[in-house]
Amino acid sequence: MTGSNDLLPEAFPPIINDNDNKNINPGIRLFGRRFFIDQTEIELLAEFLSVLYSKKWINDYEIDTYLPSINIIQSWSKSGGKLFYKPPIKLNLKLFTFLGNSRVDTRHEVHQEHYNQLCQKLINKIISSDEKTEVVEWIERLLRGYKGAGLNRTWCAQSFYPLSDSLISQETIWNESLVKKETIYSWDDIKNNFKKYFNNRRAFFARGGELLYLQLCNVFATDPNEIDEFAKKVDITDDDSRDLMMLHDSIQTGLKKIKSTNTEALDLLVNFIESLDLATHEEANKEADKMSCEWCPKDSWPEGYLFAVELNRLLKAALDPVERLDLCLTGCTMQIMRSLCAQSTRYINNEKVKNSNVLNYAWLFTPYDSQTKQHRLASQINLQAVLSSIQGALRIEPLKENLDRNTTSVESDKLLKEADNKYGHNLFKSLGKRLGIIMPYKGPGARFVMTDALLRYLVLTLIPPGSSCTYEDFLKRLYQHYGIAIEGDALDDAVFWSGLPPNSSINSGRKAWFQEMLRAGGFMTELSDAISIVNNEFGESKLNAKGG
Repeated sequence: MTGSNDLLPEAFPPIINDNDNKNINPGIRLFGRRFFIDQTEIELLAEFLSVLYSKKWINDYEIDTYLPSINIIQSWSKSGGKLFYKPPIKLNLKLFTFLGNSRVDTRHEVHQEHYNQLCQKLINKIISSDEKTEVVEWIERLLRGYKGAGLNRTWCAQSFYPLSDSLISQETIWNESLVKKETIYSWDDIKNNFKKYFNNRRAFFARGGELLYLQLCNVFATDPNEIDEFAKKVDITDDDSRDLMMLHDSIQTGLKKIKSTNTEALDLLVNFIESLDLATHEEANKEADKMSCEWCPKDSWPEGYLFAVELNRLLKAALDPVERLDLCLTGCTMQIMRSLCAQSTRYINNEKVKNSNVLNYAWLFTPYDSQTKQHRLASQINLQAVLSSIQGALRIEPLKENLDRNTTSVESDKLLKEADNKYGHNLFKSLGKRLGIIMPYKGPGARFVMTDALLRYLVLTLIPPGSSCTYEDFLKRLYQHYGIAIEGDALDDAVFWSGLPPNSSINSGRKAWFQEMLRAGGFMTELSDAISIVNNEFGESKLNAKGG
């Protein structure tokens, strides 16, 4: 007889223990450990890049590339074991950059003392200016321009926008409650007891980026024949997307390219500031202090594969480095939303789902400005259907049995509520609103909305760089990759999936709105009244035309 545990998602890598308290929450057990509502988009991207760019180990085997080789990943998927990585801790850099702009009540007097010491050391290094104090202020303001997230936090808990790998730093939390009970006389007291006064609770780097990294690895552990069949269904035809080895190599090459793009001077400055006090840097970065990734659902490889293809195309496109990172941020956020929906519909017994696209859900999008009342109402109902599907998946019998087996009824209700609020449908809604594709931000009537930023991302990732496709094919790719329904059969399907009766008025409104957006963005070429082409012109030829 098959046990209920056999109906729960398998893990990649196979390290999961259903009796482990960390995995009992239904939101974690279904979606992996973990996507979390309080992790900001910038910190999600920074954590994802942190795993890519840091030193890594699998079962004590060191990985010296951004992704492990396919052979190592396939062996890892059978043997199990956690992936460890070691992003740097850059206390000197954060203190120098953020202390002067942090809340006064979060500044300990010893922090101020060390900040003054760093500034003095920097002044002593400057030999070509009479206004040395002013130069220090310029450098501080320059680095503060790369501010990422956490303006209201203690200086050490703030993060940088990850324009360069030199700006990526591990999360550090000042143990304020402990410090209130003790007297600290100097920075040496802190430096010599680093783990006592600073810790990494994953309060802000909450594992979402790690989970995205594991999804990528999971793709390359999947049977190539399954990948090939899935690629045919979603109309992916370019060789370096269909062939796993070529896709793996292409992503590695693209990551190497963006890591070294026009940031050499910034990297030198960042490393110079951090090295002003080498003793602090070395104490905070002892070799034994490694971080570990957990696991992702093994059956999430289809959406992981789509993420890999889209990331590869972004890496290959001829883009400004900042724009590329902004698009990667959009991609990471969209991947979480797609993962929540795809994994939910995988485990819901809902006949309507089976009539949808390959990921078995639909998002019914409307234009930002007013569409027909019927269209707006249909999108609102569709969003509720999406949120209900996520809620329903967290309540499937195997998850409920696993929860009841390991907790009391009171604890079970509490964890289920936490799953809804932090890992489930509230996470989906929060991400959509922060990305601007669910509006209004507050109040009733929330619906899916197409934005110019999302449209740009979709064109650059659903069409290979330097290529084009017909408008009809682009609509199909939207629906297959993300379940985004705009018009035609996809819209009818989304209406049906949402539990609405057929309604011709929903699909007969201002149909041209999406074409107008493509045209305004410079993505559409009309060959005739009947044929329109959607172009991704950001290929290597554009880069070469600019002189490289």
